[in-house]
Amino acid sequence: MKASALLEEIKNELKDFNIEYVRNKVTDDRYKDPLTKKLAKHNSEAYDEIFETEITEDYEIPDQQIANLKSDIDYYFGEYNPHDEENQKLTKNICLFLSFINKKPLHPFGDTPKEDVYEKNGQYFCKGKANYIKEKNSLCKYCCTKVAPFNHFF
Repeated sequence: MKASALLEEIKNELKDFNIEYVRNKVTDDRYKDPLTKKLAKHNSEAYDEIFETEITEDYEIPDQQIANLKSDIDYYFGEYNPHDEENQKLTKNICLFLSFINKKPLHPFGDTPKEDVYEKNGQYFCKGKANYIKEKNSLCKYCCTKVAPFNHFF
């Protein structure tokens, strides 16, 4: 599939999604977990980027990779949250966008190795990728991050 066709598919899937619900989690005091707030911010920013992005140099994305990512997300939601179809739809499309079009991490990231996922010199690193990629249907195989060097422990 061409990247431009995938982007149009993603935009079409998300055009009626109520992103304000996700955006509000960032400032809503009912959500105490800082990770929930970071993820809401990350996802709402990715949502905005989806609708701002235009493909200027089109390229091919293997259909099987797209199908595999969709299947792995379906597996995850089937196991851990089978009744949350709206969140599954958002997650699936954001992951497709970040993995194949925007090439940014699937998780929120910072700019310092103190973060679990961080950017340094234009590259993204993840402290947990070496372990999590081994899990069944792991989304890590689609993420652009590299395994973080161990020097962040020192």
